[in-house]
Amino acid sequence: MTKTEKRRIRLQAIQILDQHCQRCEYHSKLNSCMSVCRECPHGQRMQEISRPLWEENDFDPYFLSHRVGRWSRDEDFYLVNHYDVHPVEVLAARLGRTTEAIRKRIAELKGGEPA
Repeated sequence: MTKTEKRRIRLQAIQILDQHCQRCEYHSKLNSCMSVCRECPHGQRMQEISRPLWEENDFDPYFLSHRVGRWSRDEDFYLVNHYDVHPVEVLAARLGRTTEAIRKRIAELKGGEPA
């Protein structure tokens, strides 16, 4: 996928977010970052159009190895912005962590609420 195609997909997602999700009563915010609802048709559309961005990395060994240790700010930022958009399995593959580690970290970031 080219850089231009990736940019087009991101712009489509941003347009949906701006048009529909800002005013939605079901959206959630965590640390001033908005998350997208998986149940909402607009959230599902955003997942659908963004799928090509993350599917390319499914078999990349970098994403399949499991890291251990402290969480970086970048990892926390990624989780905060994507935990309501992608399934836990995708987040785990992207961050190189186990699904259990992802669930636990999301709960910690949400202040103890289950993921």
